[in-house]
Amino acid sequence: MLVSTLVLPADAAEVIRFSDVTDHNTALTIEPLRMMGVLDGYSDGTFRPNGQLTRAQFCKMAAHITDSVAELGRYRTVTIFPDVKPSHWAAGYINLAAKGKGIIAGYPNGTFQPERTVTVGHAVTILLRLLGYKDEEIGGVWPDSYMAVGGMIGLTDGVGSNGNSPLTRAQAA
Repeated sequence: MLVSTLVLPADAAEVIRFSDVTDHNTALTIEPLRMMGVLDGYSDGTFRPNGQLTRAQFCKMAAHITDSVAELGRYRTVTIFPDVKPSHWAAGYINLAAKGKGIIAGYPNGTFQPERTVTVGHAVTILLRLLGYKDEEIGGVWPDSYMAVGGMIGLTDGVGSNGNSPLTRAQAA
């Protein structure tokens, strides 16, 4: 999803950095994002491509892909969502995504639920907003309308069309 907007460095195709990434196409999507700091692996040298991402982790990825990390200081010490205190590891990323970029929203009860698994629909919605799409332009029923627009522009290629499915780390890349 994220790598579709990037140009691959020539040497990225030759390097597989993670011991559990053996598929060449998966490596091609992961490596440029790793080099940009958008995602990383685990201390044991694995990437865990089938592992699910949390909402907090995807906010961190979005901040890095938009090169907004320098703005984090402004958002680390505020509380926008009652379940994301300034002490939460991803508070700056979540608050930046919500208030600074306007690409995420919480749940109707005012919470964000940062440790909840991010779905394909959440990810597509965030990425469409990053690309400049406005909620009022998309309309319809969430996540179906966002999935339809994402499908039309190729954002969901290789990810599937079920907006309620959990997003894996490989799919996010």
